[in-house]
Amino acid sequence: MVAAILAIVMGVAIQGVIELQKRSSADSAKVDKNQEARQFMDQIVNDIHETGFPNSKMYDPTAAPSQNNIAVGLVSVTTTAIQFEGDVDGSGSVSEVYIQLVTPAGGCPCILQRGTILKSQVGTGAIPYYTEVNDVMNTAIFNAYFFDGSTVSLPASAADLLNIKTIQMTVNVRSSAPEVDGTYATITMASEAKINN
Repeated sequence: MVAAILAIVMGVAIQGVIELQKRSSADSAKVDKNQEARQFMDQIVNDIHETGFPNSKMYDPTAAPSQNNIAVGLVSVTTTAIQFEGDVDGSGSVSEVYIQLVTPAGGCPCILQRGTILKSQVGTGAIPYYTEVNDVMNTAIFNAYFFDGSTVSLPASAADLLNIKTIQMTVNVRSSAPEVDGTYATITMASEAKINN
C-alpha cells in the first residue's frame, strides 16, 4: 500500500518537474525571440533614419561630387522588402541597404534579413546579408505613409518614393520552443521610422 502511494506521489512530482522544465524552456525561447526581433528592428529604424544622407544639397553646386557619395534615399518599398541608400554606419560612405522577407516554397515560417553593400560596389557581386530574424509568420512586413499621414499603396511608385515620410514594420515571430500544451507562442513586434533626409 505504501509503495503504491509512493509511486503515485513520485509520478505526480516527476510530471510537475517535466512541465516546469517545458514552461521554463518555452519562456526562455520567447525572451530570446523577443530580444532577437527587437534588436533587428532597432537596427532597421536606425538605418532608415539615415536614408538619403548625404544628399546632393550638402555639396557645393559648382563641384560635382561622385554619385557614389550621394544617397538617393528610398529605392523601393513593397510589403515584403525595402531598399534604400544612406550612410548607415557613419563611415562617410554611402551604402545600399536591402531588407527582405525570404519565404520558402511551403510558406512561413520565413526569414527576415538585412544586407548592405557599398553603393560603389552595387552590381559587382552578391549582397552579403549579416543579420536576420527566423520564424517570421507574417508576409506583410512593411507599410509606408506620406507626409500627411495617408497610406502609400505598395509597391510604391517612383513618384511615391520621393514623398514617403514614415516606414512602419510589423513582425510576428513564432517561438522556437512549444508551450506546455504543445502550441507555439507568437510574439508581435511593431515599430516605425521617420525618414529625416
